[in-house]
Formats: sequence, structure tokens, C-alpha cells
Amino acid sequence: MSATVEKALQLIEALARSNGPIGVSQLGRDLKLNKSTVYRLVDTLVRHGYARQDPDTGRYALSVKLWEMGVGVVRGLELRQAVRPVLEVEAEASGETTLLGIVDGREALIIDKVDSRQPLQIFSPLGARVALCNSSLGRALLAFQPPAFVAEMIAGFAPITPHGIQTPEELATELAKVRQRGGATSADEWQVGISGVAAPIQGQGGAVLGALCITGPTSRLVPERIAELSERCIRAVRQVSELLERRG
Repeated sequence: MSATVEKALQLIEALARSNGPIGVSQLGRDLKLNKSTVYRLVDTLVRHGYARQDPDTGRYALSVKLWEMGVGVVRGLELRQAVRPVLEVEAEASGETTLLGIVDGREALIIDKVDSRQPLQIFSPLGARVALCNSSLGRALLAFQPPAFVAEMIAGFAPITPHGIQTPEELATELAKVRQRGGATSADEWQVGISGVAAPIQGQGGAVLGALCITGPTSRLVPERIAELSERCIRAVRQVSELLERRG
């Protein structure tokens, strides 16, 4: 294998292991490469869309391009296989878009979806990322993550819109409610005009593997409809969780 290709692969693996964006100096220390070599390699990854640079810190992280290239592999994963029929049933029954998301870094990553048939619908492409703190899908996942990670996310919380949760204290209270009732809701928090409900999917031993979300325009997802869809969502993920637990 070419030495340059090998170094590039090692760099990709190092970026994948990092918990968030990482600097060139740290990458150099981890890989035992000089900074100029690391910069040249990571700059190539950025130019070709495989990595991105944080404009505030100058640090680097992988983009979703590698994930998008691996969508075919993801299709074979047990979670996606188990949830796909439920996504289809719930999309048909609710008339809204259904999503399957997982935690990826500090965001929720959409790994499967079934679009609504309605003329006015929410467009969420595969590979799209959603804020963990500011959406129903994100909070359904975040509420069940390790306490240290949850505390870190709460401490760094900032609202995106003037609607819904506005302070870290409110977020902490809401996450406790999500854990208690088994589902999350949001209205106009991720983007004005978009609302949704979500519930966590549990595997063997109770570990949260992902979350199912039903999302649509706020004009259709009024409070009464949110309550109805939330119950549907919670019932649906219980079925999936029981299936996954039986499979072991």
C-alpha cells in the first residue's frame, strides 16, 4: 500500500475516534506525524468533502460523506431492518414523515426515513443531522445517554429559535420528563414550522440503540395531534424494542 494512502487512512480513523473536532497538533501526536504532513492530508480530505473544519476553532472532524458512501452497508444493519416496517406503517397511519435516528457525536444522524405522501411535508434526507438538544428526535436519544455526556450537552445548550426550551435548566427538566414518559416532543425548536414526536428504541439490556420520530409541519401537528402521535410513537418503539430483545 502507498505510504501516503496508508497515512490518509490512519488520519480518517483518528478523526473517527475523536470525540468531536480535533486539531492538527493533536492528530500529529496521535499518529506520530509532523504537522505539515497532517495538514496536507486533512486539507485534501476537506477539499474532497470527507472532512470539515470548524470555522470557530480551526479543528477538524469527518463529514457525512463516508457515511453516505456506506448507506448500502447500513441497509443491512439489524436496527434498520427491524425498524423499517414500523417506519412504513407509522408513515401510512400518521400521514407524516417518519425517521430513524442514532447518536453520532453531538448530533442525531438520520439513517432511514419514509416520506409523507402529503403535498406539504418535511424534507429530511438520509445522512442529515439534527440537534440533540433542540429536537424531539435528538432529545429522545440524548435523555438516555451516559450522565456525563448529558450534563455536558446541557451545559453547552443554546436555543436555535425563540420557541420551546430556552435555558439549560429547562432542558434538564425536559430530559427528565422524557425519561419518565418514554418519549419527546418539540414544536418550532429545530426550525420554525417543523414539529415532531420521538421515542427511544431499546435493545438487549435496555441500551438505547436509536429513536423513531414522526415529524411534520407545525400547522398540522397542533398540540392535540402531538399528543396522539406521541402515544403512537411510544407504542411503536415498544414493539421494535421487544423484537430486538427477543433476537438477543
